Amino acid sequence: DNATTFDRIQFNFPHWRGKANNRYNRQLINEFLRSAATVLSPRGEIHMALCDGQGGCSSTTLQEWKGSWQASMFAAEHGLLLASVSPYEPQYNLSSHRGVDRPFNLGKKPKMHVFAKPNGHIHVPRDIQLCCRHELHIVVPEDEDDDGSSDTICSMDQILAGDAVEMIIQGIVPKGVRVEVPARQILEIREAEGSLQKVAVFLIVYCSERYPVTRSQADSWRELAEVEVEKFVPLRENRRGRTVSHPFPYPSLHPEIKYRTTGER
Repeated sequence: DNATTFDRIQFNFPHWRGKANNRYNRQLINEFLRSAATVLSPRGEIHMALCDGQGGCSSTTLQEWKGSWQASMFAAEHGLLLASVSPYEPQYNLSSHRGVDRPFNLGKKPKMHVFAKPNGHIHVPRDIQLCCRHELHIVVPEDEDDDGSSDTICSMDQILAGDAVEMIIQGIVPKGVRVEVPARQILEIREAEGSLQKVAVFLIVYCSERYPVTRSQADSWRELAEVEVEKFVPLRENRRGRTVSHPFPYPSLHPEIKYRTTGER
């Protein structure tokens, strides 16, 4: 019956046969979440227990994230939020380790991942939010003392503050997506024809606070952001249209910020 829905769907410790096969384990949880999302009630939850590090939501580096099963990314593709993650200790006997009826090792910190459809009430904790990022390059006016009276050029203070940029972009994304501008720099860049151009570079981040973030959606927001921001300040032409990053967990953003504020290009 296609009308049947469930308030809770649970899958404990999914694992493809064999050892350390991330490709097939990702495929397994992706297909499970795709199927489960179609029969989940509006306020229902999907519970998935995973061994330490498998989910990847708390990864603090992109390398660690890429080595995980990236559960929250697949959930977002099927319209789901990773709503919470908590310690989990199974109260039953574990078995079927590599085809043998004996317990398998869960690691030190197995966790229960809870997925749900966005309903306006779910607020995803910042430390498990999924994000996409991109750079926005704004051409700094040659007259650094511009008072901002022009309709097309912002003053230097407005550009450096970044609050106006964040406010403009926040206004074009769906409700429930948080926009951050955690890093900004003024750089002098030598263009292809040899001229020096002063550019304000902003790191724009879209975070899944109440609404799922996927790469395709984030890239559509990036396109809108470029259009809206250019109504106020000129953009560096050869940096327009660059696709946003692959999704990553919020905790791994901080090493990226550290790298991107060193001035290295």
